Amino acid sequence: MEQHLFVLLCITSSVASFFVVIPSNYLQHLPAYINVCVAAFGVITLLLLCEAIRGRYHTTTFFFLFLILLNLIWFSNGASEGSLPLYYFCLLMYLPIFFRGRARWLPLVLTTADAVALMALELRFPEWVTPFASDHDRIADNIVGFAVTTVCCAVMLWSLLRNYEKEQNRLVSVNEELQRVIVERTAVEGALLQNRELLNSVIDGTTDAVFVKDISGRYLLFNAAACHMTGKTQNEVLGRDDTAVFPPDVARSVMTVDQEVLTSNLAQMGERELDGGCGGRFVVEVIKGPLHNKQGQVVGLFGIARDVTQSRRMAAELRLLNEELERRVAERTARLETAMREQEAFSYSVSHDLRGPLRHINSYGSILLEEFGADLVPEARGYLERIRTSSKRMGDLIDGLLELSRIGRSELSRGTVSLSELTFGVSCKFQDAEPGRRVDFLIEPGLHVEGDRLLLELMLENLVGNAWKYSSVRDRARIELGCCQHDGREAFFIRDNGVGFDMAYQDKLFGEFQRLHGAEFEGTGIGLATVKRIVERHGGLVWAHGVVDQGATVYFTLTRG
Repeated sequence: MEQHLFVLLCITSSVASFFVVIPSNYLQHLPAYINVCVAAFGVITLLLLCEAIRGRYHTTTFFFLFLILLNLIWFSNGASEGSLPLYYFCLLMYLPIFFRGRARWLPLVLTTADAVALMALELRFPEWVTPFASDHDRIADNIVGFAVTTVCCAVMLWSLLRNYEKEQNRLVSVNEELQRVIVERTAVEGALLQNRELLNSVIDGTTDAVFVKDISGRYLLFNAAACHMTGKTQNEVLGRDDTAVFPPDVARSVMTVDQEVLTSNLAQMGERELDGGCGGRFVVEVIKGPLHNKQGQVVGLFGIARDVTQSRRMAAELRLLNEELERRVAERTARLETAMREQEAFSYSVSHDLRGPLRHINSYGSILLEEFGADLVPEARGYLERIRTSSKRMGDLIDGLLELSRIGRSELSRGTVSLSELTFGVSCKFQDAEPGRRVDFLIEPGLHVEGDRLLLELMLENLVGNAWKYSSVRDRARIELGCCQHDGREAFFIRDNGVGFDMAYQDKLFGEFQRLHGAEFEGTGIGLATVKRIVERHGGLVWAHGVVDQGATVYFTLTRG
């Protein structure tokens, strides 16, 4: 406040000196000596203003400068008849604002003594006083002095009141802030107390032993679980070291570990076998770590001990069970390998030993028809045709079984496969085989999955083959590959507009040798079973939906690529 007021007073004094007092003195025909002194005062005041702008406030210099000016022009400016006594009011108001404590008494005494001395000299030597030329000049001088004094006093009074108002507002704001802080602190203290009670409840309620020691190894905290484990009470433990809790040899070992934790400033974990407070021995898993103060210095350690006797016993039992399970798995693996070898031997036998007689039957049947067909009665030729057809069908069944067996044994070579491209290739094969049929293939582009390319191609050959076969009754068949959502998962489908099937028999659709149609459609009943095996090996599901004489749709799920 004083710095701001000092700047205002310097500005007011300079402006009043150059633009009010000097012109007024000139109009009143006062001696030029007075204007020289006032001009010097104004110049020095401007210098003090420049210093104040730089942060240096010469308040004492301004006081003595003003007092000296009043003394220099007292007698030459009409003395007590003029306006000079009014300026002493400015000095008397200036003193309590810019001087503090004892420092204000000396200028106050000096100002009072100076005014008294000037009045006494005026009474003793009236001839020293230069009177005004006329009453008009005297009144004008008093008016100017009153105006300047009023402005200066008003500036100081306004600054004081403004500062008082700011201080009052600041005190109100500080008081409100203090009340808010008190309320917040009360709330924080209540929350801390609640948290402390909650923490104590948690520590006492946990089944793990929790303890805290100071730097000397004396217990500061020992919860109820620790008391239960050791058979000691808190009164027996708190304030004492480990010798009050454990036997001497165990206590020495525990204190050695504590010292390592304090020295290394690192947490440690270990197990220890102890004598229980209720008898018997048990195993505890102990975690110990250092405690630090705000400066980061180690001031103690904490520990948490858990009874792991039961878990260790269960781990040992589980280890024995795992060993037994591994033994059984090894035995079953050996049996499975034996079964696989037997299945391979069976497949080899089917592939080689059974195919020979079938070829002979088919060949001799063909020879009979070619060489003796003309001599045979029609009924005999029909029997031979049935023999050839049955042998061929049995060969197809053998091929389907071998293919189904190979699918279950082969390893998957996974990669990104385009179902759209595979379906297009398969459809071209069927169209080339029967170019006379009119079939519209609707293949959705960009369908990629993760899987074995060869198995997926075989799956599509069976699915498209079924659609091709059962839609042969249509003049304009339609086979479609697409994608849809099923139970929040992406599913693919092959749809046709063929003869369809009755949904009452859908459970038999994917079984081996299960056929829902008669001899008018070729087939062995292995195709959809092969499809199911391939989809399941890829971790997917397959199902179908059909309507008699309206077509069928086979859905399957695979991992999207």
